[in-house]
Amino acid sequence: MTRPESIAGGCLCGAIRFKITFPKEEDWPPQSNGICQCTMCRKHSGSLLPQCCGFPWANITPHFASNPAYKTYSSSVHVYRGFCGTCGSALTCNEKSTPDIVEINLGAFDEDVLCGTRDEEKAWEDEYGRHVPRTGGVGKELCYPRYHLFWENAIPGVTDDFAGKKYLQDRAKGEAFTG
Repeated sequence: MTRPESIAGGCLCGAIRFKITFPKEEDWPPQSNGICQCTMCRKHSGSLLPQCCGFPWANITPHFASNPAYKTYSSSVHVYRGFCGTCGSALTCNEKSTPDIVEINLGAFDEDVLCGTRDEEKAWEDEYGRHVPRTGGVGKELCYPRYHLFWENAIPGVTDDFAGKKYLQDRAKGEAFTG
């Protein structure tokens, strides 16, 4: 896949929109991509496997804080989380120890970024319904998790069988393991 110049996303209602640019070759594919199974991430996202990817604030326009719909909640002494105050979409997880980086929930990226653009001209129908193929999309490169945080909260038989590095808590509190 060719490195995109930029990718875009936003909240459910559209009040918050953002674009991330990749000025340097080493910016793509993003390496700071992880699934977190801590209770706070699960509650904030409403998902068993919330997944975020870190990006430099300098690569994001407009800055989330410049949008009056962007609200934050301090979920612990170390982390604040961002969301849309209009529709409630969970958007970011910000660690106070890394103020130059923002972790963006991957579900906030646009459909064409994740899945590709719909190619209506090549659509077909069968007994299952209408199939519309996609072209482009960087979901695999963007969304492939590099690590799994708070694996101690994995749900046996549901969220415990993923490949990759695992940390019982966060990366700063222990060595990674696999298996």
